[in-house]
Amino acid sequence: MKITRRIHLNPQSKGNLGKSLEVEFRTAWLDRLGIPWNGSDLDDRHHTFASRHPEAVRSYPLGNQQESKTALLSLFRRVLKDTAPVHVIDTRAQADALILGALEELQVLEVCAEQGVRLTFFLFPTDDTESMNNVAQLFLHAGDRVDYVIVHNPAKARGDLFRGSQLEKELTAFGARSITLPALTSTTLLAAEKAESVAKRGLSFAELSRVDAGHLERLLAGEIQWAMARMFRQYDGVADLLLPTELIPEQKSAPATAAPPPESNPELNFGE
Repeated sequence: MKITRRIHLNPQSKGNLGKSLEVEFRTAWLDRLGIPWNGSDLDDRHHTFASRHPEAVRSYPLGNQQESKTALLSLFRRVLKDTAPVHVIDTRAQADALILGALEELQVLEVCAEQGVRLTFFLFPTDDTESMNNVAQLFLHAGDRVDYVIVHNPAKARGDLFRGSQLEKELTAFGARSITLPALTSTTLLAAEKAESVAKRGLSFAELSRVDAGHLERLLAGEIQWAMARMFRQYDGVADLLLPTELIPEQKSAPATAAPPPESNPELNFGE
């Protein structure tokens, strides 16, 4: 099926996983490729994404179940009318049930399929059962109706609960691919927060990485440049899961053929 547009969504409920960090790398990659994108910020507690990209990102407050459904209806109506090839949605913690409910009740995945729009879920497994269960629930709900990028964050997950698990095997069978976040030093992250405080606005990684902008000292800006370069290479490797069909870079070799998905949703086992 030809994919005309992409929607990126990180619906996981657990917080402090590096979701907003990863979004910054991904949107910088889109900018490097010159691919237009718009965004939505569902983190009504921090508004980090909208603060860093005020011209491209709109905030949506999530309240109770009915209020969230109304907000998400407005969001997806806007997204489906949008002409930008990529729409990036950054969500707050503890919003996955609201988002999955809205996707189901509003039949978002069905409407997207009719219009050639494909969703990509970004999943962040960690070393606790809550995170694993959350990833499994998202996978079981969406099945083969979306694509999956698994984001490993060594700063948050130091064990191997996910790697080699049945859940990882089932996701791989559905064509999931993995990327790994680079570890930025706390010195650079704290300096970035201070720079935003001084600027009285959010600063994108692209801004922070520019030495001539003066937001960070040379060594710290250099670390962000190094991290961006590492992430850009990884995004290049999974571009077919991130971009509409016609915008996938030609130099990227064709992805390996994934095993056909099972006929029914698997029973997931986090053991051996």
